[in-house]
Amino acid sequence: MPLFFRLTALTCGLFLLIMLQASVYIRPPVPLPPPKIEIQTEWSPEELQKPPNIIILLSEAFWDITQIKSLQFSEDPAPMFHALQEKFTHGTLLSPMFGGGTANVELEVLTGHSMRFFPEDSTPYEQYIKQPTASLASLLAGQGYKTTAISPFYHWFFNSSEVYKHLGFSRFISLEYFNPDEYVGPYIGDHAVVRRIIEESERNPGPDFIFANTMENHYHYWPGKFKKNHIEVKSHMSNAVTGIAETYAQGLSGADRALQELVLHFSRLKEPTIIVFFGDHLPSLEKLLVYKESNYISGEDDPDFLEKMHNTPVVIWSNYLPKETKEELHMSPSFLGPYILNLAKRPGSPYMDFLSDLYRKMPVLPPKTYYEAMNIDVNLVQQYEDRQKAILVLEKQVAAGSGNASAAGVDTAASSDASNEAGGESVPGSDGADSGDGSSSTGMAETGDSSASGTAGSSDESNAAVGAGARGVDESSSTSMAGTADSSASGAAGGSDGSNAAVGAGAVSGDTKGKTFILGYGEPLIERVSPAFLTVGGDAFGRSQLTVHGGRYGLGSTVFINGEPQQTTWQSESSLSVNLPKALTANAATLDVQVRVIDSKNRVLAESQIVKVPVQEKKR
Repeated sequence: MPLFFRLTALTCGLFLLIMLQASVYIRPPVPLPPPKIEIQTEWSPEELQKPPNIIILLSEAFWDITQIKSLQFSEDPAPMFHALQEKFTHGTLLSPMFGGGTANVELEVLTGHSMRFFPEDSTPYEQYIKQPTASLASLLAGQGYKTTAISPFYHWFFNSSEVYKHLGFSRFISLEYFNPDEYVGPYIGDHAVVRRIIEESERNPGPDFIFANTMENHYHYWPGKFKKNHIEVKSHMSNAVTGIAETYAQGLSGADRALQELVLHFSRLKEPTIIVFFGDHLPSLEKLLVYKESNYISGEDDPDFLEKMHNTPVVIWSNYLPKETKEELHMSPSFLGPYILNLAKRPGSPYMDFLSDLYRKMPVLPPKTYYEAMNIDVNLVQQYEDRQKAILVLEKQVAAGSGNASAAGVDTAASSDASNEAGGESVPGSDGADSGDGSSSTGMAETGDSSASGTAGSSDESNAAVGAGARGVDESSSTSMAGTADSSASGAAGGSDGSNAAVGAGAVSGDTKGKTFILGYGEPLIERVSPAFLTVGGDAFGRSQLTVHGGRYGLGSTVFINGEPQQTTWQSESSLSVNLPKALTANAATLDVQVRVIDSKNRVLAESQIVKVPVQEKKR
């Protein structure tokens, strides 16, 4: 064969080999199994008498997608969760929501109130929690717990900052206090939430009650949401729908790794701790596409829709409870709170005790259309509804200053007197309407926009600069911003330990006004500014840069000069930098430097003291 043809054939062969290698799918390495959790086993009687830490982690849209048997996964997306299921109490919660409505599930868990008794498509956080409201937080605060809420989304969403204050939390860490480099896809990663749970626990010597929710695996689930998927899904579904399943599985993996980190941390501590991990609702998976194409359900009219699409997983881990306490659960979220109190051997309120007793008789409360099929006792449902309404009425009256603070008659909320009282008020659910099962209309805004929340120096989805226009402290906000970076456990509002309650049914008797409530980390601190002074006209190129050192700085932290917001670059939790406009250094003067925490609506949440930086003439 002539040399020319041989060289041509060799070149073509090498080119073909390179193309084939580039197109072959390279399976990611098999992940290591979840680590063996070594739990402290030697506890003294004194240690076991200490109130345990109670940590509740609501994992956004967490559901075991491996239940869809027609899907094959290159690796288990939730190995830690599955490992905990084998050894610890676990089961399902019959969520009142599907595809959205996180706040409504939160409400059930924290207060014991059922969404079945609120108007359809309502969001009680926005419409009814306008006053101090009895909850796990207020109850445990009255028992010496430090109470903390954590959510990596805007503080104003679902009216969260006001609601958490009303529920008796002493601190709420919202999106504005997370870091720009903590995004995983369009939302803050679950690992960042776990980090803050651990931080808050470490800085408190006493018992903690921490309620946190996550965002990493929030809607949407179209391919490309995450920079890289390491889980491959094989199915008979279309490529586009298979991609949705892969995206969800990737987010599920992030949630599972966060759970592993949380359990590992507390397994190493000699502090009695209970961790409750659960999903709030099933993911929509893009208008049921994955569920239908995989034949998991036939459609919204599937006869098993409630069973398949409203049962979310829950697992309860502890580092001190005996293994004999393992149970398999199937309950409504409104019964989870009293169950946890019993597990932790903490005193409950009369209302929580009522729910605990009711749980033993009626562990789940489905929509009315399922009462007959599920043998639901309507008399028990009526008692529950009457008591819930009476408590909400009384809390509203106490807040208005017109209610009788005595317990007389309130613990008989199931009586006709309580029913009549509830009927005379503007009370949610007075028509007995069910919640909107199957509806996602009350869910979180389906947007991946994370840029409006303030500063960011990273190249991730967060915005690198602060929008101008923020002016002054928002006087209309009733959220109290404490000037310190810490709070005592007794600062949380509520104190409804059942002994001081004006409400036999368990409602909060005290007012949260004046109680310590810290949004995020309180006032930002400026320790120093570098350089210590600036020169007129800037450097040789006319540039002037300031770096502010202090903390704790996050997404909302913005540098203001002479009262005006500057384009701010987040460098770390302890430093921010700004490039100053030439006009600010045109003449010898003194600049007023301040750090403010700004939300996505350009409202000021907190502000530092002003530091003065001189602008001096250049030395000749």
